[in-house]
Amino acid sequence: MMVASPLLFAFLIVLLDTLRVKKPIIQVSFLLGAILPAAVLFMGTPEGEIVGGWNRISGIEVGISELNLPFIVGELILFVFAALYSISYFDFRDKKTPKALALFLLLHAGLLGAFIARDLFNFYIYMEIASVSAFALIAFLGEPNSRRAAFKYLMLSLLASYFFVFAIGLIYMETGYLNLILISENAVPSRELNAAVGIAFASLLLKAGIFPLHSWLPDAHSSAPTPVSAVLSGAVVKAPAYGLVLMFSALPIGGTLRTLAMGTAVVSIFFGIAMALLQRDAKRFLAYSTVSQMGYVLLGIASLNFLGAAYYALAHSLFKGGLFLSVGALGRKTRELGKFGYRNVPLMALSVVMLSLAIGGVSPFVGSYAKGLISSGLDGAWKYVLYAGSVGTLVSFTKLNYYLLKGPSEDIKSVWKFSSSFLAFITLGSGLYLGAVLDPKDIVYIVLAMVLFFILKAAGIFEKRVHVGFGEIGKEVNVLTAIFILAILTSVLLQGA
Repeated sequence: MMVASPLLFAFLIVLLDTLRVKKPIIQVSFLLGAILPAAVLFMGTPEGEIVGGWNRISGIEVGISELNLPFIVGELILFVFAALYSISYFDFRDKKTPKALALFLLLHAGLLGAFIARDLFNFYIYMEIASVSAFALIAFLGEPNSRRAAFKYLMLSLLASYFFVFAIGLIYMETGYLNLILISENAVPSRELNAAVGIAFASLLLKAGIFPLHSWLPDAHSSAPTPVSAVLSGAVVKAPAYGLVLMFSALPIGGTLRTLAMGTAVVSIFFGIAMALLQRDAKRFLAYSTVSQMGYVLLGIASLNFLGAAYYALAHSLFKGGLFLSVGALGRKTRELGKFGYRNVPLMALSVVMLSLAIGGVSPFVGSYAKGLISSGLDGAWKYVLYAGSVGTLVSFTKLNYYLLKGPSEDIKSVWKFSSSFLAFITLGSGLYLGAVLDPKDIVYIVLAMVLFFILKAAGIFEKRVHVGFGEIGKEVNVLTAIFILAILTSVLLQGA
């Protein structure tokens, strides 16, 4: 029911649109498709079941455990608020709007299906449903540069999908199973299995938008309509991250590949922060921040701290989704920092500040709880990466708030304020619920971040404009494909194939 209800209402919306049914009925259908999966979870779902009562070898197994529950909860909360925001965001005078809402529900269904899957093939199918819906939503509504961004995302993501399904074939050939429990019980290290692990690892890194395979993400996430950007950055990149959790928990992963993954995570954290600091476009700023934040999720996975990675994914869904909704509401006519802001909207100012503290890992917000979990699985110098990353993130969000403080905003619809502020308060409430407590050290981090921000500002860093691109779209896709192939070869070799 959790996956079926958004699928059912997506098809119903297409039918109602064809029959030219009035707008409020389509809106209600959309909201029901968005909210019902949360009600299904609230009523209770089995920890695991095989659809149709078949045996585990041939059946489709789904379930909810402590590892996928944070992914599911993060997606459900974010999607409900993005759906409320969407109702007054999309213009029903545009005939494409009902189709966009149906695609949004397909995206919802694909993500939930991927998060509850317990076999590789069904995980792949649902992840692709979500990806195809995302391509269409980015290109469908004609935001500036959206078609170019959607094309680049489509080409690279499809390429990664082909390699990922090839890796699934190799795993099936070596183990005889697609079910993850059976794979983990029967996987014996071999050259073929190592090659599959290396290929799947690089493919999922690309889909998750992690450095150096992130190049599609800033364009795609900044070119989409605001509620779609929120779900793309808050939830869609979590599906391949969950795939990495499945792979690292079920297959033999070599120590060298794990070290590569941890190093990649660290580089992604600081690369994303550096690029965010150099952005003047508010949505590209948030998109590069996602490249950084996905590094934390990968750090948890690579250190085999799957619960830490899962809770960080939940935390990121809440604060990044809230930040996209807030910034999108404030900057409707321009996205250039310094030309809009929250100076005349106190509630939105409070929301953005709270969400900024949450993403910086300040206690007692949920980000501090999640970073504490990831830190508990790290040794020695790896722990300092989290401290340095928190300060770097706070520097970048000091920049965002500095520019938002300077400018005013036009009138903002009440439902947009509600969605943004409620997500902000959820980041605080969930942190307190999970046991986060005030940590005096956070004051030091905040002060240090503000000092660093003003030093960088005095040095003129924020006046620099950085454009990363390779010119014509075909040439750019070719270069990025070459980088992806190089990443696959590196992963396969380091896994020992």
